[in-house]
Amino acid sequence: MISDRLRAYDQHSILITEELDAIEKRRWPTDSDPARQPLMFFSDPTDRSKFLKMLLVEISQGAPTEKIGRLFQRPDLVQVWEKLGGAPADITGATSSITCVRKGSMIFSVILNYITGTVFVASPSGVFYLRLPNYQESSLDSVDLDTVFTQGKTLDFPSAQKTCVTADDFHRFTTFLGKTGYRENFLDSHIFVDDMDRFLHHSEPGGPARPLYLSELQNGNGPIGFVMANGEKISEWIHWLAFVKFAKNSLGERALRIFEISLDRPWTKDGVLMSTSEPYSIFCGTGETAYLDISRLRTFGSPSRFRSMLVVTTWDNEYIIHIMRKFCYREVTGSF
Repeated sequence: MISDRLRAYDQHSILITEELDAIEKRRWPTDSDPARQPLMFFSDPTDRSKFLKMLLVEISQGAPTEKIGRLFQRPDLVQVWEKLGGAPADITGATSSITCVRKGSMIFSVILNYITGTVFVASPSGVFYLRLPNYQESSLDSVDLDTVFTQGKTLDFPSAQKTCVTADDFHRFTTFLGKTGYRENFLDSHIFVDDMDRFLHHSEPGGPARPLYLSELQNGNGPIGFVMANGEKISEWIHWLAFVKFAKNSLGERALRIFEISLDRPWTKDGVLMSTSEPYSIFCGTGETAYLDISRLRTFGSPSRFRSMLVVTTWDNEYIIHIMRKFCYREVTGSF
């Protein structure tokens, strides 16, 4: 359905998901010049599916044939979810996401939280979020981008100086460590010499919504100093780039900073590098000439399997910024 809608908008557009790789690979552009490439959409149709399945099993007990929409109307749905998948549900909930790249430039990201019914939009107008009407209400059909801007709220990404009280708070982080090889990959980044688990907030967080841990939505659930893509697939983290590009602080500057980690001897997963050095990176150029070289993914049998190690933090987290510079990890800057 997502593919059909996007194709109706632009028949030449390409949608990258793990499910459609084999189909879309045949249509992949051969020209490496971003100006000559079609609209590229990246989607993770259902993130945190493991926990979503657990939720469905839990809430369908006694009503195995009930429609999911009705099950999701349970008044205690959020509480049930948070017991299974963590709190707050606005960040931890199962999501669907779409990100658009045009001519090597990040255009927008949209993330829909299934559990709370919240939609997040990161675009040149800023980062907004809106609680959607009940799925049975006719007003849902009229929700568009203007609705998000006029009825939604601007999402704030407060400075580390405001959210972090102790020195340890600046070190707290979340990244994926839930499968074989990820812990070893993280340790080789040297972000922590020891006591990694002391600062770990969540070892199986969602992918697309992970930057939201740095937002005001995390208030009351413990400050987070940074989030990291730990050699994960591109569909987990490409959505972050719109939040990094479009979220602003009180000075009108970018509220978030992003660094790319390159290991001297990178680990692999399914034969794919988990970290990329600059020659293999999709981040090219600097300043006004910065762009995303999506053509790099053309050589992969499954483009959605491209991986990277990225760190996103608030603009003033001096601890993690110092670590990134200490190990000469590249800060991704410019107008990508």
